[in-house]
Amino acid sequence: MIHKQPVYANYAATTPALTEAVCKELRAYLMETHFNMGRNFEGLESGAIALRARRAVAGLFGVSACLRVIFTSGATAALNMAIHGLVRPGVHVLATSIEHNAVARPLEALRKAGVIDLGWLPCAPDGSLEPETVRKAIRKNTGLLVMTHASNVLGTILPATDCFKIAREYGVFTILDMAQTGGSLPYTIDDCCDIAVFAGHKGLGGLAGTGGFVLGERAVAEMRPWMAGGTGSASHSLDMPDFLPDKFEPGTQNTFGILSLAASIEEIIREGCETIREHERALTARFLAGLRGIKKAKPYGPLDAERSVAVVPVVICGHDAGDVARRLFEKHGIITRSGLHCSPLAHKTAGTFPEGAVRFSFGRGSTEAEIDTILEALDML
Repeated sequence: MIHKQPVYANYAATTPALTEAVCKELRAYLMETHFNMGRNFEGLESGAIALRARRAVAGLFGVSACLRVIFTSGATAALNMAIHGLVRPGVHVLATSIEHNAVARPLEALRKAGVIDLGWLPCAPDGSLEPETVRKAIRKNTGLLVMTHASNVLGTILPATDCFKIAREYGVFTILDMAQTGGSLPYTIDDCCDIAVFAGHKGLGGLAGTGGFVLGERAVAEMRPWMAGGTGSASHSLDMPDFLPDKFEPGTQNTFGILSLAASIEEIIREGCETIREHERALTARFLAGLRGIKKAKPYGPLDAERSVAVVPVVICGHDAGDVARRLFEKHGIITRSGLHCSPLAHKTAGTFPEGAVRFSFGRGSTEAEIDTILEALDML
């Protein structure tokens, strides 16, 4: 029986609550009539909301042209669109050994279908990757490098910019999965990154079912639409429009969710991504320091808050990860996530496959008191 306020330590999955400022805007929207973007005169308001959100995303990530911001139902849809939009038959694709299944499964499906050759860049057990590993793995037919910005299992921050600069030397296109870093780790999407994918419901603080990708200048012409449908524009043609953002946004957009993104990202920009990063870094450092005093607890990853986002997987020696997570919740009201976290590759890299681990992840709303509560509970197991 839980007798206290729950402690949420699963920010890597989703941010648990919208801020009051975001909720206020959403309540106001629900009180008014809303329409599809581009389908009628009243729908111009929906288009204005999307434009506001595009500008917010562009401002956060340092993108010069906001129309290169494309909205989807989430990072998984965005990654599938980006991968299928850039691959060509016979191309060699590289990805890291700590990728989420949102990257690994589409690539593996393409490999099994005989469309691509696939190579995995071996990360160290702590999830780290030397940029020169990319250079050594590139072949004559290598056309795409896909990599996570930070592991959703180990928290490890990868040297994306350095890796992408090497890829650019060989004309290789790049996709960056920023699901775990958007809104919490400052990053400017420069010319080395061709497509950057973001999740709306994690560090960006929006509603579930939101996300998208940002196109670099090279990718605008190279990427092909993977989905097709009505856009409310160029309706005379059976082909998708060739202009942005319509080229990659068929169907009815999630205006309500997009509004939540706009309002939340504007808050993040006002607060400062660097401030959020420092808060999460300090909490991670506090948690790692406390774990050193708990003999039965074995954390994985870089074990260095400077080299990771606020994600720490822990194995409690002699205990099943699922059982530990259940006991933490039932006895202490601590919400975590156990298992393989949709990333068997990362667990194989770390040596925690197939048992998995208990993942603790923190965010803007986490406090030092919550970290101490978790440490006390782990010590009592």
